[in-house]
Amino acid sequence: MAFLGRTERRLALAILLTAVIPLIFAIYWAGKLVDHALAQAFNPELGAQLDRSLEVYQELVQTIKSDFRHRAEAMAAHEPLRAAAILAHEPSVEQELDVVFDRFDNLVTLSVVGADGKVLGERHRATPFESQTERKLEVRRPLADGDEPPQLVAVFATPRARFDELEHATEQVRTYKEVQRQGVQATDLYAFAVILGLTIVVATVIGTLLARSVTRRIGDLARATQAVAAGDLTIRVNEQGKDELADLARAFNRMLAEVEGSRARIEFLQRMATWQEMARRLAHEIKNPLTPILLAVEETHRKYDGDDAAYRKLLDTTLEIVEEEVGTLRRLVSEFSSFARLPRAELVPGDLGEFLREQRDRMAALMEGAHDPNGLQLRSDEHPGGLSLQVLVPDDAFPAAFDRQMLRQVLANLVRNAAQASRHRPRPANIVVQLEPDGDGWAIVVDDDGPGIPDAMRTSIFDPYFTTKTDGAGLGLSIVKKIVVEHGGTIEAGTSPLGGARFRVRIPRLDSPAGRAVLEAEEPTKEGLVA
Repeated sequence: MAFLGRTERRLALAILLTAVIPLIFAIYWAGKLVDHALAQAFNPELGAQLDRSLEVYQELVQTIKSDFRHRAEAMAAHEPLRAAAILAHEPSVEQELDVVFDRFDNLVTLSVVGADGKVLGERHRATPFESQTERKLEVRRPLADGDEPPQLVAVFATPRARFDELEHATEQVRTYKEVQRQGVQATDLYAFAVILGLTIVVATVIGTLLARSVTRRIGDLARATQAVAAGDLTIRVNEQGKDELADLARAFNRMLAEVEGSRARIEFLQRMATWQEMARRLAHEIKNPLTPILLAVEETHRKYDGDDAAYRKLLDTTLEIVEEEVGTLRRLVSEFSSFARLPRAELVPGDLGEFLREQRDRMAALMEGAHDPNGLQLRSDEHPGGLSLQVLVPDDAFPAAFDRQMLRQVLANLVRNAAQASRHRPRPANIVVQLEPDGDGWAIVVDDDGPGIPDAMRTSIFDPYFTTKTDGAGLGLSIVKKIVVEHGGTIEAGTSPLGGARFRVRIPRLDSPAGRAVLEAEEPTKEGLVA
């Protein structure tokens, strides 16, 4: 067994003391109580009474035996039988045995044995001897005078219970007297002490093992707490078990996950704030020289009056390139400006199911050519193979705290990306949006059957200015993640069952701890705006 910790030593000592102190008193009082009980039980009057009872049994047995002997002597005194036995005349012996046998009860067998050991005659009772319920008593009596006279052999039967009771009573009286004589010996107390001592040892070992299982988990929590204090939020403790420590471990892990998620959200929002500031400055620095550059090139193109066709063509090409690139830069400046001015989500309680059902109707109208202020285009004529969009929303309520306008932008960006991923292929493009429960939150899942997202890019695609497209600044998914994070949620990219990409946006339930936390975080901001 490994060296015990301080808590384990204290628990083991407490168990040992709890067991040893009662043991000492138990041994002492046990001896006293047993001696007192023996003194009460083994008194002289009781012993004398037992002796008298045993004497009664013995006298009864002796009387039975004496009666059988007298009967045998009476049968041996029958003169005709004696004469027949002396003459060794077997017919006469048989005849006389019949006469004698019928006069006496309790006989099993009655026989006459000659001087040479030959049986001259024998009689048996009708029923065989039952050794389970009867006991035999054989009595021999001479039928003549002399050294080797013929013998009368009488075998009697009596109920066995009388003799068994005598033997049992004899054994009980002997045991009683033996216990009375010995009393409580020191060896008995020693044996009692050894048994209790072994019990203490076993209890101490078991208690120590149980204490170790508890202290080990406490130690794990202590080490995890130290690691958290050092800044490691990835550590987790074992949650196995159904006791209070397991509940504490689960709460500890849940707290770490929430703290880790909160820290990740804070860090992401801080990075986004930095990127937004940089985007604002870039937009300002790029926007200012664009107009002078374009005007200068246009003025050069306009004022050339020469006849050099090659130079005229060069000016035309230059003007065309500058106009095109300035237009691209202006679009980028516009995206940077929009990104820099992106407002913070203002969360209010609502029903996500109702919200998505409204978006389903709106996107159905867009499929028919309606205009969307967020720039979402879903016309099937932009896809050679056609475009199919399904929005699957159960009729249940999905309470959550969200910003309708901002969440609409999230959905528009994700659906736009899914549509653009398949717009250059001949086969039909399919997009499926669905709402489903996800633990203590709700998940908005957007699936497509496009080319998908490589594993190496699934975390980088949410970084600002990361893009695989030839157009755009790579800010769409960064904006999406910022909005989702401000909702207290998460977004993940993965592989869709349709074969393309899957984006899973998780929004906390309104009544969940995360849902209550984001609403509470909104209160100071609203109060500051009101003030």
